[in-house]
Amino acid sequence: VPMIASWPGNITPGSKNDHISAFWDVMQTMADIAGNKTPLNTDGISFLPSMTGSNDNQQEHEFLYWEFPSYGGQQAVRMGDWKGIRRNIFKGNMEIELYNLANDIREEENVAEAYPDIVERITTIMENEHTPATIERFKMEALGDPVAALDNN
Repeated sequence: VPMIASWPGNITPGSKNDHISAFWDVMQTMADIAGNKTPLNTDGISFLPSMTGSNDNQQEHEFLYWEFPSYGGQQAVRMGDWKGIRRNIFKGNMEIELYNLANDIREEENVAEAYPDIVERITTIMENEHTPATIERFKMEALGDPVAALDNN
């Protein structure tokens, strides 16, 4: 999703860039703008250099990872132009769909079978980045989260 920003004297009007960021980068960016240190234990990267045209100084994410329990449970990784996603995790689905966003922004052509090496890298990222949820309704048993047994008595 594109972001629009206006900051007279700092952002060139009408300028554009292709820097990939996520919501967790906003805190780092605002701290950077304010001249404050950012917390140490966060995944965010300031995108201030991209906003002000200093793209040579812009740090990039190796990947973006997210998961959420909505829509049957989903887990996704964005790595450059690649997006890998698992859907319906609550139903036990662990298949990763793979999309090349450079030529398929609408995610219509699953190319996972053609790129098993990319799927393997995304699988490793998903396994390494997942932290078991502490809130029961967010837990995904298929990802190894301990789920409380239901008492049917």
